[in-house]
Amino acid sequence: MYNSENKTVMLPSGAEMYYAKFGKGRKQLVMIPGLNIVDMNGTANKLAYFYSKFTKDFTVFVFDRRKGRDPDCTLRSMADDAASAMMTLDIEDAYVVGVSQGGMIAQYLAAEHPELVKRLVLGVTASKTNPLMIGAVDEWLAMAENGDLQGVLTKTYDKMYTEKQMKLYRWLIPLVMKFTKFMSIERFADHARAIYTLDSFDILERIKCPVLVLGAELDRITTAEGSKEIAEKLGCKMHIFPNEGHAAYLCKDFNRMIYDFFTEE
Repeated sequence: MYNSENKTVMLPSGAEMYYAKFGKGRKQLVMIPGLNIVDMNGTANKLAYFYSKFTKDFTVFVFDRRKGRDPDCTLRSMADDAASAMMTLDIEDAYVVGVSQGGMIAQYLAAEHPELVKRLVLGVTASKTNPLMIGAVDEWLAMAENGDLQGVLTKTYDKMYTEKQMKLYRWLIPLVMKFTKFMSIERFADHARAIYTLDSFDILERIKCPVLVLGAELDRITTAEGSKEIAEKLGCKMHIFPNEGHAAYLCKDFNRMIYDFFTEE
């Protein structure tokens, strides 16, 4: 229905990367998701359904991180991988969305590979580390080292959702544990550790394309202040969702604002 495909691209470095492709539009849209413990391989149909709003106007590429372990990865090296994937697939002048850690990666991508990015949305992200962010990563890594996958998932949900939302969603955690295909906990730890390398504030001025920043007032990871700092530095459009936490990207207006920004004259 959405021309969805699960694919793999070989990067010039020899590494491979999963990506999902869907939609039939003339414009190319690249999505860089946040830190995840779920294996993205095989998720094209689900992603196409969730982002169905974009499938008429855009051909959408959702990039994973490179396959396997990557213990020395940084946010900059992840951005270089995304750029390599785009160039290998002849994607240029793209509309790019980066959410959470994906937004951190997208900042480096747009600053250091400007020819690849036509418009940019940075969602619930930051350009500097903060105590809440470092504390969250410290907790995730401590549990990952003990092999506590359910603990990682529970702590992630606790920080992503508001207290009100957690009362509704906490019962889902055992079901997610039972029916979800997870990546290795060591691979998750590699990606989580890369957040310590966040330091993109001083290169934001290299981003020349139009940018929309979307933040959340109740965000307990990257914080609303993190979004506001980026928008003030760039002098760009911004919207802060007043009653949402870090998972604001799941609310109905989030994708609508991205779509409107990417299709406006």
